[in-house]
Amino acid sequence: MFENAIKETPFTSPAAEIRFRDSIDGTNFIRDRTFVATLRALVGPRLPKGERILLRFRECSQKLQSKEHAKQYTENELDCIFQGVNGQIVVCNFSNPEVDGASSSVDTMTEYFDELDGWQRLPKMTEFYQKSFVVSCFVNPETKSVAIFAARLNLRYMHYLQCSIFAFLPWYFDPKVGVSELEMELIQSLRERTSDRYMNCLLRLAEKYDFRSEQIREMLDGFEFRYINQERSLVSTRIEDITQRIREFNDEIGNLLKQKADQDALLLGLDQKAAEGSDGESEIMQYFLCNQSLSLVDVDDTKMVFIAKGYLEYFDEDLARAAINNPRSFIYRPDGRACDNYIKAEDMKKLMTAIFIDQTIKIRACAAYQFDLPGRVGCYSEYRYGYEFNDCTPNPHTDGFSCMGTYTSVINQLLEGNDYIGAIEQCIASCKSLNFGDSIVMSEFMRRLYGFSPRASDRINIRCIELPDGTVVDPKGAVAWLNSQEGEDSNEQSN
Repeated sequence: MFENAIKETPFTSPAAEIRFRDSIDGTNFIRDRTFVATLRALVGPRLPKGERILLRFRECSQKLQSKEHAKQYTENELDCIFQGVNGQIVVCNFSNPEVDGASSSVDTMTEYFDELDGWQRLPKMTEFYQKSFVVSCFVNPETKSVAIFAARLNLRYMHYLQCSIFAFLPWYFDPKVGVSELEMELIQSLRERTSDRYMNCLLRLAEKYDFRSEQIREMLDGFEFRYINQERSLVSTRIEDITQRIREFNDEIGNLLKQKADQDALLLGLDQKAAEGSDGESEIMQYFLCNQSLSLVDVDDTKMVFIAKGYLEYFDEDLARAAINNPRSFIYRPDGRACDNYIKAEDMKKLMTAIFIDQTIKIRACAAYQFDLPGRVGCYSEYRYGYEFNDCTPNPHTDGFSCMGTYTSVINQLLEGNDYIGAIEQCIASCKSLNFGDSIVMSEFMRRLYGFSPRASDRINIRCIELPDGTVVDPKGAVAWLNSQEGEDSNEQSN
């Protein structure tokens, strides 16, 4: 019984592994693979096609004290021989440090397996090894499976155990046919102190197999086509990538063609517009020449800056009347406090009534705008107006808050249709507008009229109120005129 571990044999070489991987295989015992090698050498030639043998080693260090423990251990660790799979060989080594503990575990398993249907004990195996180690073996002829229980199995005993292959695999060895002398010599070599004779027997038994050819066929089968298949897969992937890129380019071409069609239509419209205007002067130029409400400040390529002026005439009269008749509105308390120290409340009411209700006097307003032909119009806040606007006050919406209100959306629609004159007219309209519903803007507007706006300082002109005779005065001058008119009316009534 040699004690050295052997892993490489003629029956466990890489070539042999290919030959037997689907018929006889198993796990190692302490890095030793001789049990699998011996099975392949002896059973390999006799194994019917389609059948398989699988060797498994199990290690158990616990002591099994009852059949119930044996049952639990079997269900947890030896389930492979009860799964309906034929050809299972399980060698269970009970390695409890105490000799009696390991031996008693083997006895317990024996008692339990004696009661299992289909399993037959081989007492001759127990007797054969009793001088060396404790072992118990059960076979199941129906499933061609084997369960071997050994106490404190080592490499020497494991090699010795292989001598019983003929005994625990009787369905593969016909007594009438017997075994060859070389096969018997292999069994006998397992009892010797060295492994030399064992290895020599395996080498001679392996001569009947052409492991080399089988290995070559297995490893090189279709070798040339593997490259072709790999290349084909790569090429197929490249084709898919190219096809996807073609789709993306086609989509991009479609988008570009649509963009070109849009630009062609735009160019046609521009050409037509240029042709219509080539025989005469610019439409915008004519509009500025004819409209006295506009003052052109600067032109830079497609941009121009202009100032619009006019009377504050676009407002909601109902909102104006409500604010004027409310003594606590922004008309009289733009900062939340009375402004009698600037202009008395009753005088401011007269002034606002005359402007926005009776409309006997008017306020002149101005607003500065930037116009960009590609399609943008904006207003300037805090713009410094020239001397020619000394009789106007900046519109509080544009000057104080850069706000054109709803005029912005209307102007954008007009610009989309290239209606530049319409867009400029909307700028003029915004200059003439005052929103009594916007308390923040109206509070700033009233502060300016009272003459104490911090935002306006000396930049804002309030000499902007036009009397019926065309004279332009500031709010205090307008109040004085209104009061004088009341005096004249009183004199006329007395006369």
